[in-house]
Amino acid sequence: MGKGFALAAIALAGFLFSLTPFAERLDDAMLDVEWALLRKFAPKPAPDEIIIVGVDDASARSIGLPPGLWHEPVGRALERIAAARPRAIGIDFALPERSYESFHAGLDRPLIEGLVAARRNGALVASLTIDSRTRAARTIHAPFLAVLGEQGLGIGLLGRDADGATRRFSLAIPTEDGAYPTLAGRLCRALSKSCSDGLIDYAAGAPFRYVPLRDVLATRDEQFLSKLFRERIVLVGDVRAADRVAVPVNLAGWEDGGRVTPGVVVHAQSLRTALAGAPVEAARPISVLVLTLAALLVLMKDWRLALVTAALGTVAFVAVATFSLRSGVHIGVTAAILTLFASAVASRWVARLR
Repeated sequence: MGKGFALAAIALAGFLFSLTPFAERLDDAMLDVEWALLRKFAPKPAPDEIIIVGVDDASARSIGLPPGLWHEPVGRALERIAAARPRAIGIDFALPERSYESFHAGLDRPLIEGLVAARRNGALVASLTIDSRTRAARTIHAPFLAVLGEQGLGIGLLGRDADGATRRFSLAIPTEDGAYPTLAGRLCRALSKSCSDGLIDYAAGAPFRYVPLRDVLATRDEQFLSKLFRERIVLVGDVRAADRVAVPVNLAGWEDGGRVTPGVVVHAQSLRTALAGAPVEAARPISVLVLTLAALLVLMKDWRLALVTAALGTVAFVAVATFSLRSGVHIGVTAAILTLFASAVASRWVARLR
């Protein structure tokens, strides 16, 4: 009776703990470890089909104007990218809210021409920026909006977990009118009939290649641009220090690791994951089964051996969870690991009941 009660009590306590926000944060931290292990020892292949055109500090200095007046260089860059015939173009920065013709006559025209060229080439999606105060989408100047159309807009928000890191993505975000596609969601739907969301697969593919915006503007070599962009998905975005997101793994190929990355890189990996199939969270019955197995440790007679078994079990749980993650299913195991050690400690008390 005592052993059965102890087994049930520990399993129940482990299950209740698994439902807490603290357990969720521990599972996210363990998920980061699993992604790092997979990238080092068992990376997943993915097509080299996404390339980033980045607005870096040097590009901003070379333009020499405030960002709100970048109509001509951005428009010219879009025309050059479109001429190379990419599969799709995504714009991950806010387009102007109004005309600046009063500041400089003819300023809007180059950007309109660039958007038209990109639109004629194929799929073109621009990011909708959400105002943090009003939670409404910021307006885009009507002529630019007319070129893009409804199918050329996607919400640029990235989901954040409790610790501020981005580990999951959505194809669409709920709104008062239903759901509106995200930047990655809109691009994926334009490129594939099969798209899925969930966990961002940080083990998939090589780090992204990057071309500074100033190089696109400076070159006259059409073959160079064609080699870079033809039949690829091109994402244009800000890669400067101000636009950074915490992530488990930094996939910016031009940077030296770290745990923060440009937002456009997260959009790129979200799109890569959506096209390939996103990993899913394990169903609750699997977690309950794992917790029950962990709680069985309470039945061992020697508590010292139980502690050793708990340590070995921890290694086994992490290995199985990592293998499962590579196969496309994420199993949270931190509650099970804590249950292992709670059971090992409790086994000393249970042994006295015999």
